[in-house]
Amino acid sequence: MESRSARGRRRRARLSPLTVIGEVLLLGGLGVLGYIVWQPWHTGVAVTAKQTELSAQDSARWDAAAPPVEPGTVPVAARPAAGEVFAVLHAPAFGTTYANRIGETTDWWTVLNLDEKGIGHYENTQMPGEPGNFALAGHRSGPLINSFREIMNLRVGDPLFVETAEGWYTYRFRSIEYVLPDAVDVLNPFPRLEGQPGEDQILTLTTCHPKLAGSDERAVAYSVFEGFQPRSDGPPAELLELNPTMERTQASRGDQEA
Repeated sequence: MESRSARGRRRRARLSPLTVIGEVLLLGGLGVLGYIVWQPWHTGVAVTAKQTELSAQDSARWDAAAPPVEPGTVPVAARPAAGEVFAVLHAPAFGTTYANRIGETTDWWTVLNLDEKGIGHYENTQMPGEPGNFALAGHRSGPLINSFREIMNLRVGDPLFVETAEGWYTYRFRSIEYVLPDAVDVLNPFPRLEGQPGEDQILTLTTCHPKLAGSDERAVAYSVFEGFQPRSDGPPAELLELNPTMERTQASRGDQEA
């Protein structure tokens, strides 16, 4: 008759290497599947909602302490400290309600990878309202935030609005090009566009290309400054037309203040 200890040893037989490998592959597959589901939800839903909420808070804060602007002038936005959020980019071509905060510097872990920031200003370029090149960077793909994912949606003449404490700077998209990562001249005061250096103002957006993966090239989108509207006048009418939710937000804010 088989002893109890012999039966126990038989029940506790070691797992075969193939069984262990199979279980590891199964867990790995579940992890990959979970990431595939989580990543687009995080960047496309959670981050978008967070950016919309924080941008609205910035707008309300700037409304409450807007600096005086002399009529008919275009003020130069105040240069911020490193890492500081100083503006919001509204780009209806990226999505009707698209609003993304802009921080100073293009460091990944200070601005670009943070879901409460995500767009970085090249510190050696000009500020809104200043003649030259207001140049920004943002990720196009990645697990945390994809601020410039839809840069290819831009069409000639599309508006881009930069909101600051001073007011709203409107730019018109003109062209896009693809360059190698070492083409740093795209950050020059007036790169690759017809215009008057020292007088004209442009907005440059830079991001990695291709869209889904890799960074072999950079996609660089250029827009030309069109006009400025002080905070006392509210958001530009064109932005309210393209993004009706902003008009409702403004009306709600007015009711609360009343």
